[in-house]
Amino acid sequence: MKAIFVHLSGSKRGKTEFFTNSKISVGTDPSCNLRFNQATDKNTSPFHAEIHLKECDYILKDLDSSKGTLVNNILIKEVVLNDGDLIEYGENGPRLRFRIKTEEGDVCKPFREMLADSMDLAREPYRGRKLTTAAAFFKNLLVEAFTQSSLRFKLASFFILFFITGGIGTLFYTIYFTLTETTKRVEILEFESTVAEKIIKNFSGGVCLIQCSFSLVDEQTGEPLKAWGDGRLLTNDYTGTGFLISKDGKILTNRHIAEPWWQQRAHFIPIKPGFKARFEVFRAFFPNVKEPFPLRVEKVSEDADVALLSLDPEGVDIPVLELDLSGMGAIEGEPAILLGYPAGLGAIFAKTDPDIAKEISKLPLLEAAQELSERGLIRPLSTQGHVSDVLKERIVYDAQTTVGGSGGPLFNNKGKVIAINYGIFRGFRGANFGVPIKYALTLLEDEKH
Repeated sequence: MKAIFVHLSGSKRGKTEFFTNSKISVGTDPSCNLRFNQATDKNTSPFHAEIHLKECDYILKDLDSSKGTLVNNILIKEVVLNDGDLIEYGENGPRLRFRIKTEEGDVCKPFREMLADSMDLAREPYRGRKLTTAAAFFKNLLVEAFTQSSLRFKLASFFILFFITGGIGTLFYTIYFTLTETTKRVEILEFESTVAEKIIKNFSGGVCLIQCSFSLVDEQTGEPLKAWGDGRLLTNDYTGTGFLISKDGKILTNRHIAEPWWQQRAHFIPIKPGFKARFEVFRAFFPNVKEPFPLRVEKVSEDADVALLSLDPEGVDIPVLELDLSGMGAIEGEPAILLGYPAGLGAIFAKTDPDIAKEISKLPLLEAAQELSERGLIRPLSTQGHVSDVLKERIVYDAQTTVGGSGGPLFNNKGKVIAINYGIFRGFRGANFGVPIKYALTLLEDEKH
């Protein structure tokens, strides 16, 4: 025979223990067979009671415990236990349901008792809080059913539960999948309706004004070219746009910004024979960052007007722009947003307080840029339009720009950079050009090797 104890309260609440011993000692002492936690079950004595198996009867005897032993809420000294009796070791102490299992058959606890014990367990305080909830009730009922019922009942319950769970799972998956798809569509529509606002808010801080000043140096003597009259160093000054693509300071822009003497005829910067170009100033100004960053040219593309620059971010938190890695490229007719610094410092002066603009415009170009940055006035302009044509080597769009906007990022309606602005169609305001981002991705791959 087996004596089965289902713990309804106390330190072992929810557990079930089985014993085949002819003598079962009960208490908080470590030597007891049915042992309780002394710290939690304070009303149970170290040697509280004993249960003896005599002639197929289990006899419970109280060992003069301090709080007594109750069976079915009656204080006892010695009693023959019956299947289904409720035992309480110490008044308000741990309560257990006693079951008897013979070798010939299974315990078959009445469903009425399962309901009663499950409700008791659900009402019992647990970790400082009440668990009188439907979830607690059904959880305990399930445990009761699979520990205190016949094998036939278990198998029938299992198959019923399996089909019910499967049906509910399928229903919830269908609902979840439908809601997920609907949510995605709504999010896409919401994003596209406010795409420009979000791009400006999230990424404008990662678009920099590039300022460059270079001189011409005699290849033989190393002396820079100077003015005849006062010996002043002759320099070529210009501005452009770039954007951050990695936290370690990688920046994309046009090759004609990184090498302004590249394709001289196209960019009207001639270099005299016997001279080479040398940067005097090559730096980037980011919004909300007062000091400029010195720039280095890492690699230029031989196939397109694209260059990779780098800087040391020095722990400054600058937004990183996301490139379109889908391989789909731009799509004709889709919205496009362009960020950059068209017209250079002139455009910044135009949107600045007139008195401040007048004051700063008197400064030399390099000092003026520094002063604008100190005052937090360097911010990219944004224009919107649509992609009008997608060619192999360029993307055509009508988002407005001009000189100085070269190197700016062109975004699609997903907030990803699909092209790098590089040119304008003079005389026709409806067409500007960008280098497809695939050329930049190729340049990045080449730079790794």
